[in-house]
Amino acid sequence: MPHTCSINVRGYELDSFGHVNHAVYLNYLEHARWQLLNEGGITLAHLAEWKRWPVIAQIEANYLKPAFMGEELVVETAPLDTSRASFTLLQTIVRDGVPIFRAKIRAVTVNEKGRPAEMPEAFMQLWGTK
Repeated sequence: MPHTCSINVRGYELDSFGHVNHAVYLNYLEHARWQLLNEGGITLAHLAEWKRWPVIAQIEANYLKPAFMGEELVVETAPLDTSRASFTLLQTIVRDGVPIFRAKIRAVTVNEKGRPAEMPEAFMQLWGTK
């Protein structure tokens, strides 16, 4: 079952055509990932303590339908794949039960030197792999 995060489209997120700017969708996904981590008990303080940070390595984005001011959107986040130092998520933005945006996100866990490093146990549990 995917994690869900509600988003309300705000006026300053619109472009000159009156719909959500393409880059804003990535902010929605980022917000949903942080909410997932926080609800899973993982905070920025934990990442600093573990000296492990998830960084985005690849995004494959598909814009399906526009979103407009005042609309209530839901970001669904589901794990697709994990390895020792990376994970892949499928994130879908839905409006009224209909997907309007979909992205496959691959993230790599890095250490304080920016090198790939093994994910902490809590990450593995969050993705359902331990």
